[in-house]
Amino acid sequence: MAEHKMSHTRWTDALTAFFVMMTVLVGGWYLLVWFDPDLPLNPFPPPRAEMVQPALTPSVLEAVYDPSGPTPTFPPTWTPTVVSVATPTRWLTSIPRPTRRPTETPRPDPLLKYYIPGMIRRSYQGGQVSIHGTFGGTAEYTAYLIFYESEGLRISGMMNVPTGQGHFPVVILCHGYIHPDKYATGNDTWREAEYLAKNGYLTIAPDYRSHAASDNGASFYHIGYAQDILNLIASLDTVEKADTRRVGLWGHSMGGAVALKTAVVSRDVDAVAVFGSVSADERINYIYGMGNGSVGWFGSPDTNGTGYKLISPIYYLERSPPLSIHHGTGDSMVPYTWSEDLYKAAQRQGATAELHLYPDAEHTFVGADWDLAMERTLAFYDEHVRGERQ
Repeated sequence: MAEHKMSHTRWTDALTAFFVMMTVLVGGWYLLVWFDPDLPLNPFPPPRAEMVQPALTPSVLEAVYDPSGPTPTFPPTWTPTVVSVATPTRWLTSIPRPTRRPTETPRPDPLLKYYIPGMIRRSYQGGQVSIHGTFGGTAEYTAYLIFYESEGLRISGMMNVPTGQGHFPVVILCHGYIHPDKYATGNDTWREAEYLAKNGYLTIAPDYRSHAASDNGASFYHIGYAQDILNLIASLDTVEKADTRRVGLWGHSMGGAVALKTAVVSRDVDAVAVFGSVSADERINYIYGMGNGSVGWFGSPDTNGTGYKLISPIYYLERSPPLSIHHGTGDSMVPYTWSEDLYKAAQRQGATAELHLYPDAEHTFVGADWDLAMERTLAFYDEHVRGERQ
């Protein structure tokens, strides 16, 4: 009886081992065929389309070789017809995800903030114009020390407010180059500011950054100073007696370039008068060393001609309000021909402009030349600033 049980156990063990071995073999074969249906082990390979050899038409053969024609060239220039071949169907073990290419974000030009188109595109917030004392005055006006904000800097200046009620048209005066160590508030503008204030204009002469009591800041080809003027214009609505609808600019020497750059950027300026202005073309100012803070990384007009055009108001005079240009023919600091060039460029670009030359007058007008220049300037402002814009 025990022997019978032992033989039965051996038989069942052998049968179990046989089925396990067959399961492993069949399973392995199935996995191999699953991953590669084209294996010789697969008795049922997937159907294939037959490769079709493209036929050469007679015209193609002639193109390859024509016995009556010239010697054939090799390789032939014909292109065989592409014949599609069916792809065998297979089960995909996974669906591949499409590769997403990141969208490239255009990088802004770091110099855009210096270019006139970039200055036009941005906004100027300005801030509160606050009074911090008086310089004195007359029965006709009072002179105040003021401060306001520009590009995060605190800018000082002088404001003359005419005596009387109501709102007065505004003229902002841009002083010429004076070394910051020697400059004091009102330098190069006080005579003109007093004359205009006595004739009913509220005048503001900002010191610019790094001058007088202003915070220090860089100015690159007059751009920083122009930003100080643009922010002042944006701040005029905080000046109690200022008529923000009527604004004029005045500039002398370097201040002429500051005023011109401001005028082609802002749409809130009605008229600009310049006395003995440096060039409105910064390429010329570079050559004569009048770039005011020009730096090496911007290059020279020879290496960066386009950049110099983009910062030069002479190429944007179609945006300029009316211009009144004054220059002495005896100017030993700034050639009067630069003012002639400005006038001609304004005419070509359709801007309203007038040119006044003063025989033998120097860079800074004195005596009868100054009197005449201011009479003409007052008449110009009365026409284009005091009268409201249409």
